[in-house]
Amino acid sequence: MPPPPPGATFDRNEARTAMPRAFAAFLGAYPRITPIQAAAFPVLASGRDAVLVAPAASGKTEAALVPLCERLLHLPSRAGAGILYVVPTRALANDIEVRCRGPAASLRLDLVIRTGDRPTAVADRDVGVLVTTPESFDSLLCRAPRLFSALGAAVVDEAHLMDGTYRGDQLRILFRRLLRGLKRRPQLVAMSATIADPAAVGRRLFDADAVVVRAGADRPVRIDSAPDAPSAIRALRAAGVTKALVFCNSRRRVEEVSFAIAAAGIWPRERVMVHHASLPRREREDVERAFRRWEAGILVATTTLELGVDIGDVEPVVLVGAPETSAAFRQRVGRGCRRKAGMVAICVPEDDADREAFDGIRAALDGGDLPPMPYVPDLSVAVQQAFSTLFGAPRGLRRADLLALLAPLGTRGDLSGILDHLVSEGHLESASGDRLVASTAVMDMGERGRIHGNIPDGRTVKVVDSATGRVVGEVSAAGLGARAGAADDGTLALGGRSWRVTGSSGGTGPGAFGRGADHIRVSSAGGVGAPGVAPLFARRAEVGAFHRYLPERLRRRVR
Repeated sequence: MPPPPPGATFDRNEARTAMPRAFAAFLGAYPRITPIQAAAFPVLASGRDAVLVAPAASGKTEAALVPLCERLLHLPSRAGAGILYVVPTRALANDIEVRCRGPAASLRLDLVIRTGDRPTAVADRDVGVLVTTPESFDSLLCRAPRLFSALGAAVVDEAHLMDGTYRGDQLRILFRRLLRGLKRRPQLVAMSATIADPAAVGRRLFDADAVVVRAGADRPVRIDSAPDAPSAIRALRAAGVTKALVFCNSRRRVEEVSFAIAAAGIWPRERVMVHHASLPRREREDVERAFRRWEAGILVATTTLELGVDIGDVEPVVLVGAPETSAAFRQRVGRGCRRKAGMVAICVPEDDADREAFDGIRAALDGGDLPPMPYVPDLSVAVQQAFSTLFGAPRGLRRADLLALLAPLGTRGDLSGILDHLVSEGHLESASGDRLVASTAVMDMGERGRIHGNIPDGRTVKVVDSATGRVVGEVSAAGLGARAGAADDGTLALGGRSWRVTGSSGGTGPGAFGRGADHIRVSSAGGVGAPGVAPLFARRAEVGAFHRYLPERLRRRVR
């Protein structure tokens, strides 16, 4: 199909004619298509790379998958993965599965989820649509590169939430690695909520210009304020609101806020739920299903539910602490009032910086233009990607080739200094032909799956209910060890409940946490928001997991 003229759109009949099989599978039951679908279909059906920009709940997923699946059906070979679909969170991967597995199956395309929660074996099978996270993509690129040998297209969902972070920088290098190993370049698509410079996001991800397709007006936002989360929930209850989503900026705050809401007696304790990445997969999925089904309840979450997950008929959204950007604010607020024309946000500032941030967000939204965020690469990704790349190439790479691969992350001087430091510390080794190879220790880290992500929590330990043997979640080993060791009767807040630490795999007794422990044992300390319980929270690290491998002069830099 020839490239469409600028600004060309498809109506429903044109889309159905141009993409008959995929349109019928994904959108045949809908009487109309959305603005972003009308604008994206002619661009993607012609095979061009694109960045799709539209508000939340505007149908971006189908805007990408309908033309990409139709094109995939016409490719001569579908060996390995046909479409790579990268998402920021496991919850969003699960949501994509719920929405798209049926339509894909009707096209005889197998849709497969591959995440840390669901380590599906995909190396030796043909997969129509592979939905994965940056970390699992990293692992597959090292362990099963042939899976991508005939890739038809790659999609990055919610790209604005990864761009400018260590995960976005990781994805940037992963795409460079992917494209260098392919004979035929796949079609590349990024999808984003409203952002200031989508063209720059596309260039960073794909090392090339992509067509920017914008459509759909942002829904109006009404912004209210409250001094704290219980006050916000109390006001919603008084106004007759029966269902609300509360966002916090950390797992620790999710647990604290859920305790505060439950303890205030505003809502039945059993109807205050939590959702964050430290909870077991089954519990997170149970929470998502229950909250979709409920007519009344409160769900307190981190960014695990900030993304394109449809959790049903949520009304207002409460934000405890300000998100980093106006785009992230819209993303969170867009989870609510999905069935209505407008959005309602209740902002709960936790300090003066939050108050200033919320004021800035108000001004940006009132002005209609989101200011661009300065882009500063995360140098810790250079370490992580050097380890990952060399793990995937056991015979090593020429130093110059590795520097060229990592070039977007920093100056040649900084990158050379990082590689020299890794050699001097024994993590990398010099070989003949000016090659670098991974040390035995790094190869062992790779075998254990510890080099594919730079998520800053580092090593985690399981939390096990002593009474049932059930894993109730995971926490940071470093943060828990520092806090639990200092508490005589330490309690841990996890999953909206309070647990008393009774021992670990490396020690026994209250507060015991043995060195090298892989789990701690807990017993119930009174349930959700129990009166008189002072929870002990494990704190997250504030730097990337590979930050400590950088030379000291670079570790001192503030991003």
